[in-house]
Amino acid sequence: MDWRDAVVEAVHRYTVRNRTKVITRQGLISQELPEIVRVTSAGGTTPEQTLSRILQELRDEKLLYFTSRGTYVLLDAPVEVEADDLPEDAIDFAIEAGKLQLGDVKTSDDKRMTRLRRGQERVRELTLKYYRDQCGFCDVSDRRLLVAGHIARWADEPAARGNLSNVMCMCSFHDTLFENGYFALADDYRILKKPDIPSRTIRQILEITQAFRTGTPHPPAAAFLHTHRLRTGFES
Repeated sequence: MDWRDAVVEAVHRYTVRNRTKVITRQGLISQELPEIVRVTSAGGTTPEQTLSRILQELRDEKLLYFTSRGTYVLLDAPVEVEADDLPEDAIDFAIEAGKLQLGDVKTSDDKRMTRLRRGQERVRELTLKYYRDQCGFCDVSDRRLLVAGHIARWADEPAARGNLSNVMCMCSFHDTLFENGYFALADDYRILKKPDIPSRTIRQILEITQAFRTGTPHPPAAAFLHTHRLRTGFES
């Protein structure tokens, strides 16, 4: 077996054994290096250096993420944010890679709840960053009034909770109106509005809602917009 395949297998054994996606080089050396040397029939005198080189190559392939703490995070499968104490940069990388999962946590589990909230906060921060701290539908830029609103709802699409293409930066007003089906987005981002709205206040908000800003590198995905339109009655 070549070194790359041996290290990949070792990394997977390490994560299963230790029940974590976080890998330390020293931990991998102590727990797995003898087996790596055995299956590769390595006869060199510097197997630790070879292991470090392979880890760097796996990092370049984005199979591993090297964190600011000097550890690695395995990213070949979705990362459950509540399962590990991940550093902020690793959470952000997993979100950008579409690998972060936000689960359901019992409120009595303080540790997992804290991790879940950290993941939610990073989704919010990245969303606001890409929308340049402004609602995608109006000029509200007060961060206290901005939310990372999901297109396909949290309960309906668990796998998409950390997907930036399922999140839009909206002010509290537009988030509530969007959630409750007063308006929707077509696949080409045209705004679709509910007719015959009795509330003058809601009508006024929708009158000034003329366009959606699409400057984000993670624009809303058509599949999520379709799900929202179906749920809110814009499509049958």
